Amino acid sequence: MENRTVFDTNIWVSYMITAQYGELETMLANNVNFLRSAPSLAELQEVLSRKKFQKYNIDVDKTIAFYVNLTEFCETKPLFKDCSDPKDNFLFDLAIQGKAKFLVSGDKKVLETKVENSTFTLSTLTSFKETLK
Repeated sequence: MENRTVFDTNIWVSYMITAQYGELETMLANNVNFLRSAPSLAELQEVLSRKKFQKYNIDVDKTIAFYVNLTEFCETKPLFKDCSDPKDNFLFDLAIQGKAKFLVSGDKKVLETKVENSTFTLSTLTSFKETLK
């Protein structure tokens, strides 16, 4: 069974700065299918380029290429408007329009967002990893 999954940018960044690529590959082997959209790609690129992440010596171009190869592109339209942090609405657009099973985040505002008739589960990374066991 395929687990179409949206990771919030904060989850991707933590994997990238700690270089835990093996765990991501294990998730792929366990039928996790990571989704991305143009807004999610743009946000990841912007965040990784911030000055505060320079100390991790991340090659942003290689990291973005890795992300693109690891994820499936999903065309989205900006429709969702109910997140208390409007800049995160794109995550819900991706989860809804990409028919995700999970939206994984470390952001309290994202995790507390109510989505009517949701087909996906809002989850922390820890909870998500538990469901894969």
